[in-house]
Amino acid sequence: MFLRRLVATLTLILAAGSASAQPGPQLLTVFPPGAKVGDTVDVTFAGVGLDGDEKLLFSAKGFTAERIGAATVEPKAPKGAPAVAIKFKVTAPKGATGTFDVRVVSKSGLSNPRAFVVSGMTDVNETESNNDVPQAQKIDLETTVNGVISAPTDVDFVTFKAKSGQTVNVYCLASSIDSKLQADLMVSGPDGKPLASNRAYRGGDAVLDFKAPTDGDYVVRLSQFAYTTGGSDHFYRLTVTTTPWVPAVFPPVAAPKTAPVSNWPVAPTAAMIDAHEPTTPGGHPLLAGTNPLVIDNAKNGTADAAQEVKVPCDVAGRVAKKNERHWYSFSATKGDVLTLEVFAERIGSPVDAYFILTDDKGKMITEQDDSPDTLSPNQFYTKSDDPGRYRFAVPSDGTYKVMVSTREAGVQFGVRDQFVLRIAKEKPDFRLAVMPLIQYLPDAGTLVKGSSAVFTVFVFRFDGFNDAIELSADKLPKGVTCPKQVIGAGQTRGTLVLTCDATAEDSEGFVKITGTAGELKHTARPFTVTWPALNVQQNQIPNTPMITRMDRGDGLAFAVRGEAPFALVPTETAFTAKSGGKIDVTLKVTRKDTFKDGIAVIAATPNFGPRPMGNQPFPPVGTAAAGSSELKVSVDIPANLPPGTHTLVLRGQSAAPPPKGGNNAVLRPMPTYAAVPITVVVEGAPKKK
Repeated sequence: MFLRRLVATLTLILAAGSASAQPGPQLLTVFPPGAKVGDTVDVTFAGVGLDGDEKLLFSAKGFTAERIGAATVEPKAPKGAPAVAIKFKVTAPKGATGTFDVRVVSKSGLSNPRAFVVSGMTDVNETESNNDVPQAQKIDLETTVNGVISAPTDVDFVTFKAKSGQTVNVYCLASSIDSKLQADLMVSGPDGKPLASNRAYRGGDAVLDFKAPTDGDYVVRLSQFAYTTGGSDHFYRLTVTTTPWVPAVFPPVAAPKTAPVSNWPVAPTAAMIDAHEPTTPGGHPLLAGTNPLVIDNAKNGTADAAQEVKVPCDVAGRVAKKNERHWYSFSATKGDVLTLEVFAERIGSPVDAYFILTDDKGKMITEQDDSPDTLSPNQFYTKSDDPGRYRFAVPSDGTYKVMVSTREAGVQFGVRDQFVLRIAKEKPDFRLAVMPLIQYLPDAGTLVKGSSAVFTVFVFRFDGFNDAIELSADKLPKGVTCPKQVIGAGQTRGTLVLTCDATAEDSEGFVKITGTAGELKHTARPFTVTWPALNVQQNQIPNTPMITRMDRGDGLAFAVRGEAPFALVPTETAFTAKSGGKIDVTLKVTRKDTFKDGIAVIAATPNFGPRPMGNQPFPPVGTAAAGSSELKVSVDIPANLPPGTHTLVLRGQSAAPPPKGGNNAVLRPMPTYAAVPITVVVEGAPKKK
């Protein structure tokens, strides 16, 4: 789907004028990617689509930023490198530490986020040349070094003094702050002999500790694992400290709260769970408890020694010893419907957990391993190493047993290898994730004045929940509205349109998106693709999973910018149809004098209209000829669409030839715009009581 931002209005769809007809900015790197609390530092923001009039949007209050100098253009930048760099003098807030998101807001719109860390330690930048032990950069303990592995063979060294008996922790943040670096970390003592090493602690991050055997100078060596890649996108924060690194908090379950984590960059696989951000550096998110907490007794290694638990419960345990297994027994009544679920990878545990359910005589009822479900094969890849959620219809009164372990238990065990077993009665429910519509590039929500933006909404459905979900938005600025929209019964993916009046003022901020189904109501969690897909031409959609993570901030980020060159006005916005049928939509076309191109109209809502071939873009449902004022399109209704109310969004895109070239540094989506949401009632829906 070649779409940048789809726009819709309640009465008409517009698209941006000359400035906003171009894609908004794409932020690739921020350097340094952090600062000491309260300090003011010069920060370089690099990417494409920067137009010389930028400001910054942080995910939290307290930051100040002042633009300094002119943009630096790099026309000969190597493939994959940013083309434009701008600088800001950024002051970190005095009262808060942690990881935040920062975005660039330009004339043409809002960029994707990048992580920015605020810590309490001395913060310095890497000084070249530090590529060998004799040139190692000298630092003190309690220091963070911001650096870049600029080439595959680049190796960075730092050195510091430690006293005999001191325990020193060294950690390198990489993937957790949006870097592509896969850090390979090693520390050597005064005698030059290696003391400790680590890689892949979690993603691309690395963590190690050691006890200094003697007074002297110690050397940290940092490189890209296997020396395979490097570049400006391989930035890092390397910290050397005597402050303890807490590898895990047990139990990994927090008391229930009204709001789940909102500032922890979980992966899509964890988007379905309610969790709270960790309380320690490098810590795991804590699962929000919903049932009485039970602590594993560590004496339940066999079925005969199974620990008795009472349903419902959240059982916290860990694989602390080699080949360890944990057995639990519970009583259930015929006719009860229970759900059994194990959380491990989704709460930061580095293991592949599984569980077995048996009756009291040891007959296996089921074995659950990796969850096979994913909401999207590429844009929002949700497959997990955690076992699939299991629905257990109790066949008879009796006692049942569950065994929990990991596939690596024979070689990997310890304090980090934690899990939570949840056994509870079935409770139909849902969770929502919302993100920019484009599948293969970092993107953001820009609302064009007199127009709108369209987002993709993914739905996690639990325990048989199959109802339609109505979408709404809170804290919208003046002139921005959210038309009534519905994700139909049984659908796991839909669209959200936010509209913007022509008289709205430029603004930027965050909006909370809410889904409601009867008495159930949940706030959607915002996500963004982290890095552009590689080796993609302008006429392709990648068929590999994208790296995606949850945004930080108080909701979905947006900016109001630009004007619209054309508008599509549907003459009807409500239709009744049969599954497998069609609806005919008439669109009135209005244009600014500067816009003469043809307009391709494509169904933005999943499953409506023609399907793409392979990794090609979605084909249009119709094309308005250059200069035309009306277009009639026929849209297919999926044969498997359940009866009920559904929302269809049509998007308009210039039919002019796309720009040539596939350089990933400059590959840009074509700007696209959407008509108002169209309500489609599929016949056969049950009548409301």
